[in-house]
Amino acid sequence: MNREFYNIGKACFAMRLLILLLLFALSFSQHVKVLHSNGKVEVVDTRKTPLSVLRARPDVLYIEPPIKLKLLDDIAYSSSVAIRGSGNYSFSINTHSGQRLSVLAGGASVSFSGSCSGSIDNLICNSGTLNLSVYSSSDWRLIVQSFGRNLQLSDLSTTAYYIGTGAANTGRTGRNVIIGVIDTGIDWCHPAFRRSDGSSKILYYYVPETNTEYTITQIQQFIRDGRCDGDYDIHGTHVAGIASYIAPEADLIVVRTNLEDTDVIRGLQYLRNKKNSLGRPMVVNMSLGTHFGPHDGTSMVERAIANLSGSGFVVVAAAGNEDHKKLHARISGISSTVSVRLSSPDPEGDVIDGWYKNSTLRVEFCDSSNRRLSAEPGTSVSGNLSGGCRVEIDNTATNHPLNGDGRFVVEFKCSGNFTIKLTPRSGTPNADLYLVSGGSEFMDCFLPDGLGGFLGTVVQPATSPYVIAVGALTSRFSSDHPRSFIDLGKIAFFSSRGPTRDGRLKPEVVAPRFYVLGPEAGTGDYIL
Repeated sequence: MNREFYNIGKACFAMRLLILLLLFALSFSQHVKVLHSNGKVEVVDTRKTPLSVLRARPDVLYIEPPIKLKLLDDIAYSSSVAIRGSGNYSFSINTHSGQRLSVLAGGASVSFSGSCSGSIDNLICNSGTLNLSVYSSSDWRLIVQSFGRNLQLSDLSTTAYYIGTGAANTGRTGRNVIIGVIDTGIDWCHPAFRRSDGSSKILYYYVPETNTEYTITQIQQFIRDGRCDGDYDIHGTHVAGIASYIAPEADLIVVRTNLEDTDVIRGLQYLRNKKNSLGRPMVVNMSLGTHFGPHDGTSMVERAIANLSGSGFVVVAAAGNEDHKKLHARISGISSTVSVRLSSPDPEGDVIDGWYKNSTLRVEFCDSSNRRLSAEPGTSVSGNLSGGCRVEIDNTATNHPLNGDGRFVVEFKCSGNFTIKLTPRSGTPNADLYLVSGGSEFMDCFLPDGLGGFLGTVVQPATSPYVIAVGALTSRFSSDHPRSFIDLGKIAFFSSRGPTRDGRLKPEVVAPRFYVLGPEAGTGDYIL
């Protein structure tokens, strides 16, 4: 089971662990995460320090292989305001030459006159006053979006409110601040990352996997040479461009990650070192995460963030995109066998990561033909169910070194409907189960949030108490998705909700995401 963790604990497990670690050495990335007795997390290259040496060190509590993270939606600012009213009503907007407005009406019809021409959803404006008249026999809501110039509330003759944070209207530009971006890289040739004098906003670009660093001098030479291959996906460019729009005078340092958390930790350490050497405050954005782990702030990457965080070094992470999916199940006070059904459409299957406290559990996995595989506490098993479906259950961790909790992991390699059964062998535990891939869903024991979504879906590392977790706000209408108008100004339907497994409120804030405009890698254009 290539995503499971391995404890290098006490002597009674020595033989089993020796075998596992030998397999581990052959199967996993050359970098591993090491938890030391002082609470520090270190990424170690096993080509330089073999696993046998790490195991022999008395200060090493735990060794863990890399966990693959997935990319999440980026968060951004959009220049939009909302106006609410009832019945017929008129107001005006001060406009500027070259500005374009789009007015979207819910529960009303709207007419216009004055400084803009075109259609109500695509107004081309000159300097002057746009007069708007709303006709309705009931309550209504108007969304006004601005392109080419940020809307100010003072531009309107009526009461309005920003959809989003209004960050670009605060007058703060990010001067002397560094934005660290850990993502898929950046298209440094895109005009979004150039200053008015043509110089690059990117101070450094770093690839942990190869320990490659480019300075601003090298980056500017790449731009002159037309070498624009700094992003292996459009995601990093889009994320960095939005951050640069919000803080146009901030400098950027970009870490191109392969999405393994060992790589991310090395990127965080690199950014912290740069912050220290440059003597400037830094905010680090990570629009990536995983559901594989304890969801309580004690995962290895979250411990690394805790080690590195401090005055002038703040980490911000996306809360996740999965509130609309039943990826989390909670079973409270298990006193006898309980069953939780799930459905997986993916022939590659999924992973169930289960955590519980102060007890032990027997774990059983059944298919729709009632073929089953079970593991008692402290054991692991593997075998085939109907149709050759490969299943592995690791129930060895009854006192996990990360947090002292019990943990089991079930990995299955097929599609279908299944049931996981939990039987207490000691205590009456509360158990939290997470589906890792995002393709499967629980059919029982999920927690509705009362708004059509589901609780407990915030990903790691956003579950860390040292991370500002950011949810997504619906900030722009697009005909591609009807929810983008229905939910304008509200939390996006997909934005992951808390709480964390240990009961903390997450996310801390929300910001526009659904939809936002940002730079597209490989072009000079912008995309939603």
